[in-house]
Amino acid sequence: MVDTTTWNEVTRIPVAGQPVFVMARPDGRQVWVNFAVPDYDRVQVIDTPSQRVVSTLAPGKAVMHMEFAPRGQSVWISCRDSHQVQVFDTHTQQLQATLSVNAPSGIFFTARAHRMGL
Repeated sequence: MVDTTTWNEVTRIPVAGQPVFVMARPDGRQVWVNFAVPDYDRVQVIDTPSQRVVSTLAPGKAVMHMEFAPRGQSVWISCRDSHQVQVFDTHTQQLQATLSVNAPSGIFFTARAHRMGL
């Protein structure tokens, strides 16, 4: 964790492995983390107010990218080697939907693309 006023490290939160992507839910109350091999089948959810891991999910093999719905109510997770995109409710961390997709990788919604200047 970093203090955004000073950019100094405040604390570290132990996680399952080597993080690859760390994505904050739009309201900032959760951070979702995926990992490098051999932990690339996991995603952990960190509750930012308590600064602790509150959930560990196993959506599928080779979790590549995560993308939040614009209001943060769900997160879409690409699982390349499982040939799926899984959609989870961010409040309950329950699976909402599974889409069969051949080796999915990046997931980018237009809402975020516009914030990034595209």
